[in-house]
Amino acid sequence: MFSLRLRSICVSLLLLCSATAWAAKTDIVVLKNGDRITGEVKGLNLGKLTLSTDAMGTVYIDWVDIEELFSSTGQAIELTNGQRFYGPLAKGQDEEMMVVKTEQGPVGLSTQDIITMYPVEASFWDRLDISADLGFSWDKGSNVGKYNIGVSTELRNPRYISRASFTSEVTTQQGREDTARASLDALHLVFRQNKRYHALFGNVENNDELGVDLRVLLGAGYGAVPIRSQRSWLSVGAGLAVNREFPVEGDPESNLEAVGMITYDYFKYSNPERSFKSNFRVFPSVTDFGRWRATFDMDYRFELVKDLYWKLYFYTSYDSDPISAEGASSDYGVTSSLGYKF
Repeated sequence: MFSLRLRSICVSLLLLCSATAWAAKTDIVVLKNGDRITGEVKGLNLGKLTLSTDAMGTVYIDWVDIEELFSSTGQAIELTNGQRFYGPLAKGQDEEMMVVKTEQGPVGLSTQDIITMYPVEASFWDRLDISADLGFSWDKGSNVGKYNIGVSTELRNPRYISRASFTSEVTTQQGREDTARASLDALHLVFRQNKRYHALFGNVENNDELGVDLRVLLGAGYGAVPIRSQRSWLSVGAGLAVNREFPVEGDPESNLEAVGMITYDYFKYSNPERSFKSNFRVFPSVTDFGRWRATFDMDYRFELVKDLYWKLYFYTSYDSDPISAEGASSDYGVTSSLGYKF
């Protein structure tokens, strides 16, 4: 009896997997050059539509090259003004319009106002982007070597965006101790009406130059996204954070800090693909009045071949009153690396 039940469960799982793997791809994309492609819409993000096909695998199509899009699958759509609609897609009155068949009735949308789109039941992996990069430099004259690695992830949903990144840099020089800098950042944005958002964020870092052996920070904030289009993203926000700092020399301290945040991203996804991201944060201390910290970083990526890119990264940090007597008040650097997007 147990063996028969086990075989029944295995057969059911196989049938379920097969049904998922061989699900009918009935979405239709009509390009402005007249080509028609049948597949399954996986999502629209940063001006590029991802379509899974049987004959060509996964293809990426610039949104501006699409004349019509039909989908019998329920789609979650977000507009530049923050509105969201859910339902299958049908042809609009002209190539600049798209109709969403919502539960309340059909709604006509301008294609230029659509910034993200995902199937209502899109899988976790369909909405996840992962990239990793590695860099190395060495100078014979000074005998200085630099090694850096970076990993970044982004999980997208019409209701929220979750981001996490890790960067690490080690500098070696003959006759001197190695110095290291590492940072792990996490950010979760939950979108509200009228382009507003709530944010949860955290950071774990080490920076020998600033005399910080370990700093752990957790905070929450509120802000707005005045610009969110198929090419650009601008967000501003403010909040509060608590941190625990462990200096290279001295006793650990806990602090409450106010936080101000400005982020600007720009994307250009025609060949070659390019992206520019910048992030500025300022941390005036509430419990240690007069002390303030600031961080700024820029990330420029240039695609060399499909999914392989060159990355130029700049960072700087400032602390008006370093926690360690051995620490400097500022640190900055530039790294160059090769990376791959999964």
